[in-house]
Amino acid sequence: MRRLVKSILAAALALPACMALMLAAPDTAQAQSALGPEGRVYAVETRQGRYTAQFRRGGSYQDSRPRSGSWQFDGRTLCVLFHGASRTEPEYEICKPYRELAVGESYETNAWTADGSPARITRVE
Repeated sequence: MRRLVKSILAAALALPACMALMLAAPDTAQAQSALGPEGRVYAVETRQGRYTAQFRRGGSYQDSRPRSGSWQFDGRTLCVLFHGASRTEPEYEICKPYRELAVGESYETNAWTADGSPARITRVE
């Protein structure tokens, strides 16, 4: 009987600690979305053509057009500063709400183009 009481008491004392850990630890999807696009690669299809966009750790951006730049994510909004492809082409920045995608998932948006034309975005990594 003593053993049973000790087991029940130990379980009752451990329960609040387990609950605290479960509440404090975000699930995987929440943890990933907190990073935004960091470390991810997207295939982008626009009227002008197709390219692959890489959001590297540390905030650098590179794509296969080739174009480079930098990005920032505040937990909701993704801002990308694109450097001009040549000395005569100006830099431009796009800031739009970020949409979380699983690998292989796609969506259509006008948020990834300088002129607001439609683009199809697919996460590849």
